[in-house]
Amino acid sequence: MKNKFKLIFTLALAAIMTISFVACDDDEVELANLSVTVKTASTFTGLSVVDMYVYITNTIDEGVDSALTDASGIATFLDVAPGTYNVSATMALTAEEAGAASGYYEEMTLNAVENNVELLGGFDHDVDIVLDGKPSSSLVISELYFNGTMVDFLIYKSQFIELYNNSSEVVYADGLYVAMLAPQRHGADVSDVPLALDLTETVYAQKIMKVPGSGSEFPVQPGETILIALNAVDYSNGGTSTNPDLSVAELETYATAWMESLGRQGSFDDVNNIDVPNMECIYLNQEFGWYIIDPSAPTIVIFRNDAFTITEITDPAAETPVEIYDMYAEIDVDDILDGVDLMLNAESGDFKRLPNSVDAGFNYVGGFFTGKSVKRKAEKTLGDGRVILKDTNNSTNDLEIIDVPTPGEL
Repeated sequence: MKNKFKLIFTLALAAIMTISFVACDDDEVELANLSVTVKTASTFTGLSVVDMYVYITNTIDEGVDSALTDASGIATFLDVAPGTYNVSATMALTAEEAGAASGYYEEMTLNAVENNVELLGGFDHDVDIVLDGKPSSSLVISELYFNGTMVDFLIYKSQFIELYNNSSEVVYADGLYVAMLAPQRHGADVSDVPLALDLTETVYAQKIMKVPGSGSEFPVQPGETILIALNAVDYSNGGTSTNPDLSVAELETYATAWMESLGRQGSFDDVNNIDVPNMECIYLNQEFGWYIIDPSAPTIVIFRNDAFTITEITDPAAETPVEIYDMYAEIDVDDILDGVDLMLNAESGDFKRLPNSVDAGFNYVGGFFTGKSVKRKAEKTLGDGRVILKDTNNSTNDLEIIDVPTPGEL
């Protein structure tokens, strides 16, 4: 009797385990399918989008998958794990191809990106991405040190922007504008007004400064840089610290005298090295402060055009009466020579401040005061030793994160 009971118990337990396993199978995560249609912007004609790679990048684990487009320009991804993905494609054009397609006979790279595409298990998804771009600039942002460091309690004082002449001709930086775009931070709040505006043709700046000179005072030789320091001070402690020596900067961003001339308050951290020329202060939409770069996630552009305007931007989400959100400088996207979009992390793509034609991607350091810097990658070295930096108008591909800043080095 005991053995019979034991047999019945064993069979019952086996049945329960079978049912449990079946239940587990029923609870398996369903996969998703994604079809990506690649198109070209209206400014480019006659380009084929057949047999080109499309990439999807998981924003959580940064895993990448790819697929080729078919005869209709559609890339199909089957059985994709549910999640949020950044979708992208890139097309490199020779000068001849670019000329035939757009009329600009210069090498350029077209980018197409759609960020934060949510794929739900058990569903088919369709996404359109549009290839767009513009010719590469002679001057490019080669390094941007904004994250700061707690070493010696410098925090943000040793920030700098470095520009590089990527061309074969001398370029004069005189009159070049450097702008920090709004919102100052990475856009963590979805109510940030610039994100509710159309950023295709116009972007909005909170801070603008300008290289002084009448046209021939700040030459940048081919393969050389011009360093713009927040403070032109040697922070390297005689070469014993990883902090940069910025006393060698060609320019610095002293703003206190200008702020005080407007009846506003400057900053005690704003140091004036009388041996280094100051950038011209153009616009700062703060009642006090200086040209500090946000240490979490800034977007920087360089441009040439005196015709930008300072505009009251209203909050589209505000209830009546309409609330004034802030005063921003409107910059025409066509005037931008180069720009880099820095975000907080891999999931911040919705908060980009630049259109794909200027910067189709973005990059990030992650965290505050890590001492890390953002540097443009080298693409090739010519026979004469001159280095060409990578400039595909895509910060995801063009930039890398380095452990310590390296002004003056490639």
